[in-house]
Amino acid sequence: MTQEAVADTPPPPQPGPVVQLVQQVLPDVPFAINETPIDESVTIRRDDFSRAMETLFSDPRLKFDYLRCQSGVDFLTELESVYHLYSFTHKHGLAVKVRCPYSDPHVPTVSHLWAAANWLERETHEMYGIVYDGHPDLRPLLTEEGLGYFILRKSHPLADIEEWQEDYLDAIDKAKQQMATASGGEPVVDEKAMKIQIAQQKAGIIKKTREEALAKGATPEEAKAAVTAALAKFEEELAARPAAGATAAPAMTKIEMAQAKAKVITKARGEARAQGMSTEDEKVYVAEKLKAFSAQMEAGAAAPAAAPAKPAMTKIEMAQAKAKVITKAREEARAQGMSTEDEKKYVAEKLKAFSAENQ
Repeated sequence: MTQEAVADTPPPPQPGPVVQLVQQVLPDVPFAINETPIDESVTIRRDDFSRAMETLFSDPRLKFDYLRCQSGVDFLTELESVYHLYSFTHKHGLAVKVRCPYSDPHVPTVSHLWAAANWLERETHEMYGIVYDGHPDLRPLLTEEGLGYFILRKSHPLADIEEWQEDYLDAIDKAKQQMATASGGEPVVDEKAMKIQIAQQKAGIIKKTREEALAKGATPEEAKAAVTAALAKFEEELAARPAAGATAAPAMTKIEMAQAKAKVITKARGEARAQGMSTEDEKVYVAEKLKAFSAQMEAGAAAPAAAPAKPAMTKIEMAQAKAKVITKAREEARAQGMSTEDEKKYVAEKLKAFSAENQ
């Protein structure tokens, strides 16, 4: 290495007062020091993580008694769990990071140390797929169980299309509307607006049914049962409507279309980069490939990229069906007054039976 290169290499971060204190308390735990604009930060090996966090929590010289925040990061080959700690006793903070490989996404939980970690780790598991070993309940908070993928991972099924899809898909939808108008055919259904409308209808049913039940002197549990029955009736009526049945298939087709386009984009990018194209030329090349793909689909031709989308679609359908099985089984278990553990077993049995039927 030349002297100029050595001069240009930034020096490694120096430990601040909090990290120096951590080094004194945990002299046998190796860790990397990270530069951050706010708190001092360290990355700890997974094998040392449990012991280190217990010490950070309990040692009187550190006394990190508050978990400010916890989150996940996807580095494509590794996943990272980040904990922002604070000590009200000593008025100092520290960010602690721990990584795990994609192939083994496990990190020990700290929910037994900081109660806030319970839901924070739950959400990170739901979004990134990091399994927090020893956590009491990793059920999802925001999405259905059995979804089949993790929304904030960069390997999400539709990740490749995200940076392209907004303008391009808007243009496709407008073109379809224009074609339908010009040909005198049925207008293209705005699926997003339809889903919003259904959600608003459900919200109205929930509010009205709950208010009516409570006005009649019903208990909270009886009001909940009345709402569940009203929603079930609404779902049955919705399924019986011809228009609703007719629009269900296009929603799935749109997902298939998006996945097929993602494959076209990935392939076109690879070809463009193999040819050494500039960023701008690459975008033009990808846009041309997408345009050709759309023309094939409009003409009813069998597009090469469309065939592989079927397995992914089947996986999503299966995940959605499993989610319904879980929801139904959970409601049945709670109606029978089962304990949390018995409920879990009951749901697992229903899922096992469903999987056997659909092998």
